[in-house]
Amino acid sequence: MNEQVIRKFVIVKGIVQGVGFRPFVYNLAQHYDVQGEVNNTQQGVEIDVQGSLRGVTNLINQIKSNPPTLAQIEEIIINQLQSTNYQHFKIKDSTDDNEQLTFVTPDAALCSQCQEELLDGDDRRYRYPFINCTNCGPRFSIIESIPYDRESTTMSDFSMCEDCLSEYQDPTSRRFHAQPNACPDCGPQLLFLCKKPNGLALGSRTQLFT
Repeated sequence: MNEQVIRKFVIVKGIVQGVGFRPFVYNLAQHYDVQGEVNNTQQGVEIDVQGSLRGVTNLINQIKSNPPTLAQIEEIIINQLQSTNYQHFKIKDSTDDNEQLTFVTPDAALCSQCQEELLDGDDRRYRYPFINCTNCGPRFSIIESIPYDRESTTMSDFSMCEDCLSEYQDPTSRRFHAQPNACPDCGPQLLFLCKKPNGLALGSRTQLFT
């Protein structure tokens, strides 16, 4: 007997943008084999999900009980919808709905994994001062408008290199849809101004003190 198929429209409000919520939901959808889409809006995160009763219920329960580390959920609104013809699950482009504004996510201290990469001489982000991932790094300090996407931050001036873009598009990477994702080859640089005409760039290979 075929399992019942249901469709739910979920609005998650609180500190839910810039915390890896969309990739979190995307990976849940892959795990529970459900279809639909997730996107950022000015209200928060909206999820349109369809699949088996078991799969949709499990996805929603995981959102409630085990959200991303940096997320702070204030409210979850769930509505039933008529089934549609979703074939897969995707992260949809953010929408500006001109409604109630969502909370702005604060900056987060460097996570342990980024700390390890920062000090690993073989890592491509070795000593890169702007290292970050979905679980840490700048949020509030770079936001210019919401919904939260790279184009709405000061990182919009920096196009990701091939390696960074590959991480950004990889659901298994902790930099999957990490909006500030960057490296020494494509991201911002820190310059120490001194008497020398060109200053001293503090990149991944330069030492200020020897």
